[in-house]
Amino acid sequence: MVILDEKGLSGLVKRILDMVFLGGLGILITLPFVLKWYMNALYLTTSENYNFLLGFLYITGIVCLGLVNEIRKIFKTLNRRNPFMMDNVKSLNRVGWACFIIAAAYILKIFLYNSVLTAIITMVFIIAGLFSIVLAEVFRQAIEVKEENDLTI
Repeated sequence: MVILDEKGLSGLVKRILDMVFLGGLGILITLPFVLKWYMNALYLTTSENYNFLLGFLYITGIVCLGLVNEIRKIFKTLNRRNPFMMDNVKSLNRVGWACFIIAAAYILKIFLYNSVLTAIITMVFIIAGLFSIVLAEVFRQAIEVKEENDLTI
């Protein structure tokens, strides 16, 4: 099975990420209506949490769309079989910071509307952010080694 190619696994993941990005745009556009419908169905009347949840979901949703877009960029370079580029280092750093922003939003949510799932999501995004920053540094060092080898040969 081909891994890195448009017709391989990375191409499939890129197409899935494209659909996730478009779906996320659709969700963001319809968010006020869907949230109001959901809260009416859940509580039978609109809850006082609507404004907080709407703002929270918009902030985290927009940051998540940026995060998905950066991952799409990385997969585009993987499909071209050229992953060791400074653009990927920048994208991984942006993914890391986006994870930290989302984690900060969930930390705020812990103090206002806590749940076990909120704490778990917070930890997942903190770990994902740290992983992305470390992976960006690994890619940066790999690029340096690759450039040295290109000059040597």
